[in-house]
Amino acid sequence: MDESGNGNSSQPLIVGAVELGDDADDIEEKILNLYERLFARSSLAGFLSFEEFRKKGFHSSNDPLEVSGPFLELMRTIFFRAYMVVTDRTSVPGDTESKRIEFMYVKLLSDLLIRHRRKPELLCYIEQSEGMASMIRRLPDSAIRQAREKIGKAAPLPKLNITMVAKRDYMSTAIVDYVMAAVSRWLLADRTTDASRRPYRAFREIEPFISTLYSFECGRISSRKDPLH
Repeated sequence: MDESGNGNSSQPLIVGAVELGDDADDIEEKILNLYERLFARSSLAGFLSFEEFRKKGFHSSNDPLEVSGPFLELMRTIFFRAYMVVTDRTSVPGDTESKRIEFMYVKLLSDLLIRHRRKPELLCYIEQSEGMASMIRRLPDSAIRQAREKIGKAAPLPKLNITMVAKRDYMSTAIVDYVMAAVSRWLLADRTTDASRRPYRAFREIEPFISTLYSFECGRISSRKDPLH
């Protein structure tokens, strides 16, 4: 899980999750292998964004095309489901960005707990960031409480284990980063359907992997049951 647009009011605020399921370890190995191959490209040595990639791993907003291109190609070959909630900050409670983000994490996690309520455990990795530690400690109880309120009974739910990681330590977190970046650029382009515009083409690339894209202001934008395409 990760968030996008944090602290930048000109961008939509998104909290997203990518579900890898039983293939998680294999996908992590594929991404690590790609990282190691790209890391070894001496022709890009000294290029600032490439050196940042070497230090921190894949990141959509910083990766040069020589890195983002192969990563996007890899994403097309793996199976994952993406879940996202988005707001323009007018319909989400909270007078600070951190409170809005926590509300959105609780909403998304509670929905995922209900979706996987027959499983014994959900293991959740959230990208490490400053100021997130206290929120992470509250998330399991808050998400479980909201899930039970939504179900309307004390139904069994998975144990929720949340771990904070750096992208370099668990590189699969870059998948949700790239997915949210494509969604954010498309939303900023007013949800264009003009195929000549790159934000629309990039969104169409990742839309088949979207299980839910929900706006607190506009409702469901896209889902597996009701895709745009």
